[in-house]
This record gives sequence, structure tokens and C-alpha cells, in this order.
Amino acid sequence: MKHFIFSISLALFAFVIQSCVYVDSQDDIPPRGEGTRTYDFRNFDELEMGDAFRLNVKAGSSFSVSAKGELNDLDDLNLFVENGKLIARYNNSWRNRREPMYIDITMPDVQKVDFSGAIKAKMEGFENLPGLEFELSGASKVEFEGSGRDFKFDLAGASQLLMFGKGKYLDGELSGASQLDAFDLVAQESDLELSGASTARVCVSELLKVDASGASNVRYKGNPDVDKKTSGGSTVKKE
Repeated sequence: MKHFIFSISLALFAFVIQSCVYVDSQDDIPPRGEGTRTYDFRNFDELEMGDAFRLNVKAGSSFSVSAKGELNDLDDLNLFVENGKLIARYNNSWRNRREPMYIDITMPDVQKVDFSGAIKAKMEGFENLPGLEFELSGASKVEFEGSGRDFKFDLAGASQLLMFGKGKYLDGELSGASQLDAFDLVAQESDLELSGASTARVCVSELLKVDASGASNVRYKGNPDVDKKTSGGSTVKKE
């Protein structure tokens, strides 16, 4: 009887080990080399992306989209336009081992970006925008250079937004140790709400409104009128 139980246990152990090896072998697909693919997309002014892509977004008179990365990852990459929004994500979410994927985008106008999952993006050349909204989460990082009237943002999960240029309004929320670095973007007015040890650095000429809690900090340049509400060890200071 003991020998029978031992044999059954050994068989079950071997089955479990084989199952684990099978799962690992799926994820460990041999690399096939690097490639580049181009896409014929038009008529979009919003971006929605995740999965740790590396983005280079430029203003231009026409549309162009290309992706460069490992061929297995390119096969899994799903890029499409829906309701004026360029969306990128991977089809096989079970694959954990990904090589860097670089996506280059040229577009005449941009109204909103929604980035998650450790996106790294650079946006440049966008001038005189009516408005632009940033929604960043999951430790995403965006560097923006340009000008516009109305900039809005929602930063969460240790995300970071760096801004260079000028605008009339710079308004938004920061939470979860997120950062806004906008000393080099001159705004007339700014309305900021911070929580969870977040940090904002802004340059404002006329009016700065701040509601900061949870050990958050605001540093500002310029000589605006300041309307501030702080709690939980938060601070608002002029540089």
C-alpha cells in the first residue's frame, strides 16, 4: 500500500513539473531578430497605449506610423484606429518576456493621450494647440515640447510629465507619488490638486491655485497670486 501511494505521489509530482516546464517553454520563444513595420493609419488625434512601449510622437502635416522591435513581438502587436484614437497593445498578454518596442508616430494634431504600463514617450513640435489632455498611470513618463491654450492632466501611480513651452491654462491632478516638471512651460494660470506624496514644479504668471495633501509639494516660479490649501505636511513654496 505504501509503495502504491508513493508511486501515485511520484506520478503527480512529475505531472506538475511537466506542466510548469510547458508553461515556461511557451513564454521562452526563441528570438527571430529585429524588424520594422509601417502602418497606413489616418484620421486620429488621440493615443491610447500601454505595455511599456517606447514612443516618439512628432507633429507633421501628414500621418505616419511605424514600429520597430523583435519579430515575435511585432507579430503580437495590435495597432489600430478606433473612433479617432490610435490604440496599441499586445495580443498575447501571457507573454512576459518582451524586448523593447519602439513606435514612431507623426500626426498633425493631438487632443489626448492615455498611457499606462510604464510607457516612455517623447512628444514634440505641437504648437498652438486648442487643448491637450494627458492621462498617465503605471509609472509612465512623457516629455512634451510645444504650446497650447488649455493643458489638462491626470497623473497616477508614480507617473511623470515633463513639459516645455508655453500655455494659458495648466490644470490637473497628481496622486500616488507622481511628478509634474513644468518649470520650462510658462502658464498664465494653474489649478493643481495633489495627494499621496506627489510633486509639482510650475511656472505661472497670474494665478496659482493649489489643494495639496498627503506630504505633497508644489514649487513655483513667477509672481502669481497664490490660493493654497494644504494638509498632511504638504508645502507650497516659491523657487
